[in-house]
Amino acid sequence: MAFSANVWNAGPSPLVVDGFRVKQDLMDAYQYFFDGNGRQIGYAKTGGMEWDPRDGHEHWHFKDFASYRLLGADKKEIVRSQKEAFCLANTDAINQLVKNANWKPDNTDLHTACGDLSSLSVREVLDVGSGDTYVQSLPGQSFDVTALANGTYYIQVIANPAHRLFEGDLNNNISLRKVVLGGKPGHRTVKAAPVGKVNAP
Repeated sequence: MAFSANVWNAGPSPLVVDGFRVKQDLMDAYQYFFDGNGRQIGYAKTGGMEWDPRDGHEHWHFKDFASYRLLGADKKEIVRSQKEAFCLANTDAINQLVKNANWKPDNTDLHTACGDLSSLSVREVLDVGSGDTYVQSLPGQSFDVTALANGTYYIQVIANPAHRLFEGDLNNNISLRKVVLGGKPGHRTVKAAPVGKVNAP
């Protein structure tokens, strides 16, 4: 079962993470902090980045940015996706009415925001009001439901699951999407319940 997912920044400050190369495929990551006037006032080490060589990615990912889990009807975990690293980029405007929203973010292209294998450092930014969407065609955006029974399930997206990033509010980091599995082996069906204005069959 393939799915898209978006994690967005509700503000009031941009999420800015710099990576600095320490090994061929690893970087140390640092998060930067800003005051109400947008001036940088501090930073802290916040985990790391890794090179993702898979087709559709081929850039640097910040580790432990989000996790995906499939829950049963009782909302207990059944399957956990191995994907947990992401390139942070402003792929979609989500809510431009939140405080300090940036209406014209710079890094909207994954191919320029997340570096290449020769990069010694990268800066990944998720601006206020914008979200980072990973579409269902990318590696890691799926669960194997072959052996699961028909019925109700929930796709759970958890932002910052290991609390490596510093946030003002950790209570808005979990989102659920109800899905119903049907059909027969080899011909499974998935129906997703509408969420707000999102109604994907």
